[in-house]
Amino acid sequence: MMKKIGIIGCGRQAPKHIKGYIENGINDIFVSDIINEKAQHLAAEFGINSLGIEELINSKEIYIYSVCTPPKTHDGIIEKLISNNKHFLCEKPISLSTDKLKRYIQMIKSNNTIAMGGYIYKFSPAYISLRETIHQKKIDINKAYLRVASPGSDAPWQHSILDGGGVINELVVHMVDLVQWYFGPIKEIKTIKKNTYSLNKIIKSDNIKQDAENYIFLKLVTESDVFVDIEADLISKEFVQFFEVNSKNFTSFCSIQPNIPLFIDNKIFKNFEFNNLYISQIEYFLNCIDKKISHTVSTLEESVSICNCIDKLKLD
Repeated sequence: MMKKIGIIGCGRQAPKHIKGYIENGINDIFVSDIINEKAQHLAAEFGINSLGIEELINSKEIYIYSVCTPPKTHDGIIEKLISNNKHFLCEKPISLSTDKLKRYIQMIKSNNTIAMGGYIYKFSPAYISLRETIHQKKIDINKAYLRVASPGSDAPWQHSILDGGGVINELVVHMVDLVQWYFGPIKEIKTIKKNTYSLNKIIKSDNIKQDAENYIFLKLVTESDVFVDIEADLISKEFVQFFEVNSKNFTSFCSIQPNIPLFIDNKIFKNFEFNNLYISQIEYFLNCIDKKISHTVSTLEESVSICNCIDKLKLD
């Protein structure tokens, strides 16, 4: 049976998902947005179809979805998708509530569907290569530093705590996910500095309260006793991301950015060409649905752990 895809939300993430499905051989794609004109414009751009949100969610012909809406809206959409036995790939964070995530886990167990978080860094060839090197050589890492910076966007929700905006939900979740993927569960996490810098950023609303944090520096410790510093902001002029790991006899520098090679012990280990990571992520998602592979990456269980960490940071 030919797959049909539903994409909910037509902001800046939606085109990445559309391209990911198209590159995986699927062109029967339907988009929706609370603003119908946005959905119609995006559909025209890619030569696909648009539907109303409720019509899309309740479709009898579509059973695979991407959720590309702001975090605050995820729970209402996910509840309906799971209740309708739909598979979904949801942009991070899947939910801002650990209790709801735990309930979703029980719900999908009963209907045998795939629920996956959009943690894209785990599909980076550089990060995969470094992780394999560390694990294969059984290198005992004792400390790491992660840096991520972005200009952010002019979307109003990204600047509002109430709407789930801020650097923690936008960027830190990716770094926490990477730490867990590399080093295992986190036992301690603490905010060292957190701030909301006024940048007079132009956003698409005059009515939004710009109170979400746009800078944070935090420390955490994993259960395997790896000490990690993470620094993140939404105030830089350009996107920057890197990950440095150290042990007594090993150092490495890694980035999701394709122009930065993977360094091991201060030497270039490998250069990586640009890859659209959404193609790999969506290929994995589709293979899980088709039961070609087991779903072990970006699971709801991982999202529960991330959400617990995020809750602690927001309380600091």
